[in-house]
This record gives sequence, C-alpha cells and structure tokens, in this order.
Amino acid sequence: MRSDLMRTQLSNRNRSGAFIRDGLVRWGAALSVLLGVTYESCGSDGMGRGIALQTPFARAEDDRPRISAVIGSCGAKVKSTVIADLSAVLRSAILKELRSSPLLRVFEESRNASLIGTGYSIDGSVTQLTRHYNSQGDLEVSADVSLIISALPGRRVVGMVSGGATVIGSATADSQFATLLLQSLQQEAIQHAVHEATTSWIDSLDRKGRRNKSTKLVAQAHSVSAVDGQADSCL
Repeated sequence: MRSDLMRTQLSNRNRSGAFIRDGLVRWGAALSVLLGVTYESCGSDGMGRGIALQTPFARAEDDRPRISAVIGSCGAKVKSTVIADLSAVLRSAILKELRSSPLLRVFEESRNASLIGTGYSIDGSVTQLTRHYNSQGDLEVSADVSLIISALPGRRVVGMVSGGATVIGSATADSQFATLLLQSLQQEAIQHAVHEATTSWIDSLDRKGRRNKSTKLVAQAHSVSAVDGQADSCL
C-alpha cells in the first residue's frame, strides 16, 4: 500500500513537472522572439531540463538589408575664388560620408536610380561659403549645405536636411600659402557641413528601421502567444 502510494505521488509530481516545463518552453519561445535570441527545445533528459537558449547570431541592426542610396545632382549657390568646382567637392564629401555608413549601399551616378528599385536619391547644394578674420587674426571659413532626399522609384521628395560648419586656420602673409590655406579650409568646412547633414538623415533611417524591427518582433510574439493559447485549450 505504501509503495503504491509513493509511486502515485511520484507520478503526480512528474506530470506536474512536465506541465511546468511545457509552460516554460512556450514562454521561453515567446521571450526568445522578443530578445532576438535563437530558441531551441532540447526535450526532456530525465533531469527536468527542457529549455536551451542560444546566443544571438547577430544584433538586430546587423541583419537588416542595406538601403540603396544614389548620389543625384550636386551644385552650389555660391562661388569660390580658390575652388573651381564646388559641386565636385560636395559630391566627393557626400560619397565619403554615405559610404562610411553600414546601413547604406551607395551608387555614384544618378542614372542608376532606375535600376535599383527602392531606395533614395540625394541631391546636394552648397548654400553658403563665407570667410573672415577673427579678433586673433586667424582665418575663419564657414560653409552650409542642404540635401534633398527623394524616394525611389518616382523621385518623390520626402525630406530635406542641412548642415553647417566653421573651421579656423592660422593666417599667413605669404599670398601663395594664403591661397592654399583658404582652399583647404573651404574644402574642410564643406566636408564637416556634409557630415552634419548626412548624420542627421542616417540617424532618422536607423530609428525608422529599429521601429519597423520592433513592430515585427511584437507581431511575432503575439503569434507565439496565440499558438500557446491554442495548445493550452487542448490540454
């Protein structure tokens, strides 16, 4: 009698433990979707172990597909006495900044816009370029740029970002070196202004991608919960 009672109690404990493990497995699956980790059910090994969570293969932002970006037209609303082609300087600066972002796949020519399908086209302009000597006698050069962002295909304008920068260089009485200094400062000011503008746009793309990723994860978690509900109704 006592032996039968002990077997009955052990059987009840096993069933209770199996029920708890099944619940943990289901919640582990849902939790793994939210945390972005890989879930794997190992089954029962007789020791009450039934859940294994592996480390993520990659962070969520790493597995997002890169966004196509095409460099469109580049121009200038101002002139420089030392730089013959401000549009070329601007284009080079935009290419450098966009290529440094892991979120983007960059195309140099606007004629590629019809080939990439979805993505963005970026048109840029140097809107301001000034210089003056400060109270210490140093040369200050300021530059402002604006970028127009258009969605592809169709080239529908979806936004505009701008950036500005000021750089300082020690003045020199030598006219030859003064020309080289001014040219270098203007190029550097445009580069920094482009950095400000492109950083603002890329950050907005990153935030949008994270929101979309989070929405998908929540939808997947709800799907797992719905499956759990159906499983519970069958117990």
